[in-house]
Amino acid sequence: MKQITLDIGGESRTFYFGLGFLGNLLEKENISIQEIGYKAVANPYKWNPLIMFYSLEYGYIRSGEECPFTVVNITDWIEEAGGFESDVYRSFEKAFADSLTKDVPKQEDKKKAATTKK
Repeated sequence: MKQITLDIGGESRTFYFGLGFLGNLLEKENISIQEIGYKAVANPYKWNPLIMFYSLEYGYIRSGEECPFTVVNITDWIEEAGGFESDVYRSFEKAFADSLTKDVPKQEDKKKAATTKK
């Protein structure tokens, strides 16, 4: 399972990246996978903490536990860590981007080269 552990909010916390996390994010926010990047760019102050929330919350869902924090807490933790320029946030951002693109199989070009007859 794709995950990363970061020190944020005074604790080491595990953020999950995978089908369960993405499914919850898309369903609960009523967005498509294509909209994630657009929304994060259009309003990073709302969407970046929200993405982190669902990623972190998924560990509690997997364990059958109630999540003990809100997206407001995550926003505060990001600010306490130094904002979007902090090492903690940048590590999350890279792990999230890698989870969407890394290890995706490359599609072979199915076009055949044109040949000329002599």
